[in-house]
Amino acid sequence: MRDNLIAFVRKYVNFSDEDIEFAQPYFTDVILKKGGFWVKKGEYNADVAFINKGMLRSYFIKDNVDITYDLSFEDQIITSTSSYSQGLPSIDYIQAIEDCDLCAITKINLDFLYSHSPKWERLGRVLYENYTVQQEIRLRSFISETARERYEALSKHKPELLRRTPQIYLANYLGITPQSLSRLRREITK
Repeated sequence: MRDNLIAFVRKYVNFSDEDIEFAQPYFTDVILKKGGFWVKKGEYNADVAFINKGMLRSYFIKDNVDITYDLSFEDQIITSTSSYSQGLPSIDYIQAIEDCDLCAITKINLDFLYSHSPKWERLGRVLYENYTVQQEIRLRSFISETARERYEALSKHKPELLRRTPQIYLANYLGITPQSLSRLRREITK
């Protein structure tokens, strides 16, 4: 386990050095080059990964168009929810949009940690609760905010996304076309 992953898990649960040492053998390092896939639609991949370095996008294809619905970068967790939670093949793609350095654990090993350590089980519950809240906030923003309001919220809370994300993916993420994003940026900078 990397130092930044250890710091990340300790933000949520008071892990001792022994708790960390117990879990260490179950994690593996994964290097994913820009354009590489963590998972593709139709594949089964229930592994969970912590992003040490890099950025990934989660997307699906509708009418031959990629629709990016999530962007993940350092100090975040990624997984194929359909594979992890339901044991099904992935319904979406997770692709690196930068070179990525990940720290991964299989679902089997994570379930083992959960069953043998109340602290690891608590971490899983807390992270899932946080994920659920973030998804609710995102859904609410699409229902109740304009594209400009969503952009301004990103600018305030996740400025890194605006700097690092290619325009096509950022536009998808905001639910607008790249042309609308360009127009929106021009309006805001006036």
